Amino acid sequence: MENSYYEHRIELLQGRMSGANVDAFFTLAAPSMRYLTGFTGEEGYLLALQDGVHLVVDGRFTTQAREECPWVDWVDVIEYVGHFSGSIAGLLAARHVHWLGFEKERVSFVQVEQMRAAFPSVAMVPTESVVEGMRIVKDARELDTMRAAGRVADKAFNAMIGQLKAGMTENEVAALLEYEMRKAGAQGTSFSTIVGSGARGALPHGIASGKVIQSGEVIVIDFGVNHEGYMSDCTRTVALGEQPSDVLDVYAKLRGAQQLGLDCIKAGVSSRSVDTTVRGNLGESGLAQYFTHGLGHGVGLEIHEAPRLSQGTDTVLEPGQVVTCEPGVYLPGRYGMRIEDSVIVTATGFEPLTQLPKELVLS
Repeated sequence: MENSYYEHRIELLQGRMSGANVDAFFTLAAPSMRYLTGFTGEEGYLLALQDGVHLVVDGRFTTQAREECPWVDWVDVIEYVGHFSGSIAGLLAARHVHWLGFEKERVSFVQVEQMRAAFPSVAMVPTESVVEGMRIVKDARELDTMRAAGRVADKAFNAMIGQLKAGMTENEVAALLEYEMRKAGAQGTSFSTIVGSGARGALPHGIASGKVIQSGEVIVIDFGVNHEGYMSDCTRTVALGEQPSDVLDVYAKLRGAQQLGLDCIKAGVSSRSVDTTVRGNLGESGLAQYFTHGLGHGVGLEIHEAPRLSQGTDTVLEPGQVVTCEPGVYLPGRYGMRIEDSVIVTATGFEPLTQLPKELVLS
């Protein structure tokens, strides 16, 4: 099962290599290596050739990698110092590789220079979305893992919210939520947990701080779990105590806009058009100027993947893609609000991965 699962991906990669006019493909990106081989370590190289794939790791990961992907060909690195192995140079020469593709968005200038020095007879070819383009549509196994990630996230948030009270710091709330994530089965977090209360909620990515949460404040909580390598992403906005009518009105408009965005998501729809629709709706409410980021992004082995739901990119949505829908309203010096759900794109709509309630005021 495991062998055929990953070998199929390698075969797809080899076809994409031909389309990119390269003889071989080289990656240092841990998510790409995990997707292609099942290797869960955080450092190494992967070299794909038309007749096989080679995974190169140092002594910290050799046993782990052999156990996780026994079908992969091996090049053991005896003295690994963070640069590119002479063993790989030998493989490239033996296979008469002339054009070596690498992920241009993943490789630094220094690393390119190191590769050129290690492989002087090989032309380095920057490629785009060779592996990411494969990852954009999730298969059934990936989707099941992401459903499980959503269930873990829901369980953790529900456990935390019952303990949330005024007088806690934002850091304490984040720590409690992260503890509940681990307790529910997460391997870690998708990103640094965001807890923004009162005026700090107007910082879209304001990570938790030592600020003490006051009674009556609006609190933005953005969190995600890492479950078997796949990420979840969800935001809820809650208030400790009753709120004035203007706050309730803004929240109702934001909630309506988020639902409108969700209802636009389905296969065949332009990703940009979903953002445009939600932005226009908030504009009719006089709130568009306070919505300062794109509507959503893909989620998978990384917390931010293609496709993007924004004005900057446009992708036709396909079944099996996983995207977020997360409009926000941020009033500097006052408060912020965001509602976010991750969903699977289907032929006729979407399947939510998040089941948490969206009421603003905690009872």
